[in-house]
Amino acid sequence: MTLLRRPVVLSILRRIACCFEVGKRYDQSKSSSEIQLKILVMHMLLHSTHPRLLIRQVVCSPRAINAILICLLPIIVAWLCAPDCFAGTSASQWVVVVNGDSENSRTIANHYSQLRNIPSRNIIVLRNVPQANTIKVEEFRNLILKPVLKEVDKRELSSHVQGIAYSTDIPTAIDLREDLKGLDNLPKVLTPTGSINGMTYLYRWAMQRDPSYIAPDSNWYAAHEAEVLLKINAPREVLDEITKLIDGNQHEEAAAKIDALRLPGTKNYPLDFLAAQQYALAGAHPRALARLEEAVRNGWKYRSEITDDPCFDSLRDDKDFKKIVAKCPNNPFTWLPGKSFNAQTYFTPSCIETTDPNQGVSYLMSMVLTYTNNDRMSMEEAIRHLERSAKADFTNPTGTFYFSKTPDVRSRTREPLFQIAIDELKKSKHSAEVITQPLPPNGSQVAGINFGVADFDWPRSGAVLLPGSLADNLTSLGGVMTSNAQTKATDLLRNGAAAACGTVTEPYALQFKFPLPMLHAYYAQGLSAAEAFYSSLQSPYQLLILGDPICQPYAKPPRVKIAGCENGSVITEAIKLKLQPIESDSSSDPVQLTWMINGKTVLQSNFRPEVEIRLDNNDAGAQEWRFITKGPKPIENCWESSFWVYTGPPSTHLTLSAPEFCSRSESSKFRVKITQASESKNKLRIRHHWELLDSIPNDQGEFELDLSSLGSGPIRLQPVALDEKSNVIFEGPSIVTVVK
Repeated sequence: MTLLRRPVVLSILRRIACCFEVGKRYDQSKSSSEIQLKILVMHMLLHSTHPRLLIRQVVCSPRAINAILICLLPIIVAWLCAPDCFAGTSASQWVVVVNGDSENSRTIANHYSQLRNIPSRNIIVLRNVPQANTIKVEEFRNLILKPVLKEVDKRELSSHVQGIAYSTDIPTAIDLREDLKGLDNLPKVLTPTGSINGMTYLYRWAMQRDPSYIAPDSNWYAAHEAEVLLKINAPREVLDEITKLIDGNQHEEAAAKIDALRLPGTKNYPLDFLAAQQYALAGAHPRALARLEEAVRNGWKYRSEITDDPCFDSLRDDKDFKKIVAKCPNNPFTWLPGKSFNAQTYFTPSCIETTDPNQGVSYLMSMVLTYTNNDRMSMEEAIRHLERSAKADFTNPTGTFYFSKTPDVRSRTREPLFQIAIDELKKSKHSAEVITQPLPPNGSQVAGINFGVADFDWPRSGAVLLPGSLADNLTSLGGVMTSNAQTKATDLLRNGAAAACGTVTEPYALQFKFPLPMLHAYYAQGLSAAEAFYSSLQSPYQLLILGDPICQPYAKPPRVKIAGCENGSVITEAIKLKLQPIESDSSSDPVQLTWMINGKTVLQSNFRPEVEIRLDNNDAGAQEWRFITKGPKPIENCWESSFWVYTGPPSTHLTLSAPEFCSRSESSKFRVKITQASESKNKLRIRHHWELLDSIPNDQGEFELDLSSLGSGPIRLQPVALDEKSNVIFEGPSIVTVVK
């Protein structure tokens, strides 16, 4: 995972300008203070001389800027996303970060990794984590983010990991003033405090001390209004030249200039469409048809934008033109489609995917599993919450999604977008409605809720948050865990939600700092909780997202049954595994197969019903095999299964014996024993998750382990053999001892 590639030039003003026309479609009544805020942000971005705030190459015309200042308020509407979604993350794609000095942090990680079958390789234990809830940004970089990213690289996880889940007892708020001190006239609403998961998501900028992470539109993975596709990302002088050529009816020359902006490794279909327009106006029909065909083949899905465009009038009767139009899907030219998250993909300021790191930025999803300090949640409540969320996967709960409409500014901020989300939910046969009170009425079965209120008492409402539900309350201090002012997001977890969120400082009720109502529509289409949040969040830097990131009650994974091998099998020669898809209403067809050994990817290909596995001569000891199947577009849900096998000579076969249960009240220590199938001189040790323990065996081969250093709950232990340099050379299968 490369950390220090430079980010591309931000084009926020250009992005906002392109939203002007869409803003006209919605009647949003906003306060003059919010208008003033937007103008202040525009002024700051236009006039900043900070060397790291890469926003100076802005390509807005004076007319566009005037349009912005007249119609700033609806711009967030233009950042809404679309009905078609590409979803799918699974256990192997998440890393769990643990505070190694906190017994509670270890306990939560023990429970979550067992509930979700997170590979041991994906559990990262940090030492010397600051005890304070708020830390300086340099401490965050040096003590948390940098060590985590370094360990992800070292363990060869960067090719497939999509997110970081933090256990409890890790700081949640980050003081950003050191990074922002060079900015002049920073509006007070861009407050210098970030959340741990927001700054982890924006790690590319955070690692470079680049304050671009505070921008109102820093998340280019989130889908936006479709008009953004037609905005060209180029230096001002290039755009001025293209505009001059078009105004002078030099359309072929303008098309050539647009063609020159096409980039390798980037989806150039918007440029192909724009070039086709100009070639058609110039009468260069062969070139126009070639570019238009290229656009449709590579992603242009808006047929009406071709058929209704007068630029193509001269081609209407051309048979090749008609063929191209017939092949083009007829998606509404309103919102860009959502997509499954991919940490290996870079996104340009126009939300176009690219493989070129010089043209875009990549992200890393992040959530905090729970918060148990300051009496926000007890350990028992936190564990019950994670258990409930894990059981909700693939259950397709039949409840109602509620959107609260009240006079409170916290509700009014997102009210104009309610109907768009409700329409999308109803398209997928889900119940959704607006209520005129903060919480749903007594007896309501709540699949999800979007509301805004400072304080609330959920049990008093009598409403039931169904397992797997998302609850989103827009208020100032919902994520400020050290203050008793306002009800915290943890109250929603305690009362049944799988995930909830709140800002870690005063956000000034700005829409772009909170999830848009489409959060629930994306979730209902099959996205995981983490994907749903980040698909609907334009500026993540201050939002603390709590809960189970993998929860996906509406997903339809491609379930398969594996035959030809089972847990504990001894493999001595090549074997053939059969993967039989399980047909049901809650499953999808598998299209891709990934095979992992001990948490590392060894094969990724199109799905095949039969896989032949040949052992390497160096294979030894026990191996954990994981098979992940991915379903078809547009959802692409994943199904993951795992088992242990033995390979290599018997001398490498280790077995760990341990009590099934042990109690702290009886002893603070317990003993385990490693046995080998045959004699060996290798040093034997015990690993807890991926952490090698200091304990060494006695003369009987027994290890004495200190419970206080492992946490409680399901303790995953694994026997390993070391060479003379203390490198692990082979392993035994892990076992679980439940500590209470």
